Amino acid sequence: MTDLLRRTALIVWFPFFYGFRVVVSSLRVAWDILTPGSAAAPAFVEVPLNARTDLEVTAIANMISLTPGTFTMATRLDPPTLWIHGLYTAHEQDFLHEIHQMEDYLLGITRPHGAPARTDTEVPR
Repeated sequence: MTDLLRRTALIVWFPFFYGFRVVVSSLRVAWDILTPGSAAAPAFVEVPLNARTDLEVTAIANMISLTPGTFTMATRLDPPTLWIHGLYTAHEQDFLHEIHQMEDYLLGITRPHGAPARTDTEVPR
């Protein structure tokens, strides 16, 4: 029963979680456009995923692409990996952490027992 309550709470809270991410990213891009200079540090980043099903990989790829400043360029299902173009990737570890937070939230909704523990701590090269 607690898994059902946890998943229900995550589903109810999801629009606020993701909406906050979109608003913050939109403001960051807008601030960069409206102020002199540029804080952009664009890069392609390979992101290994804990997602396993087509639905999970597609959902996280779409969440990333709908967030301003990021775009999913390619996917691989074996092993599950995304290649993401990020506009603000000066600190690649922070960028990966944000992507993994979105993935963990999504997996908390799609899996009965939540997201698995993350084992990858290094930045892929």
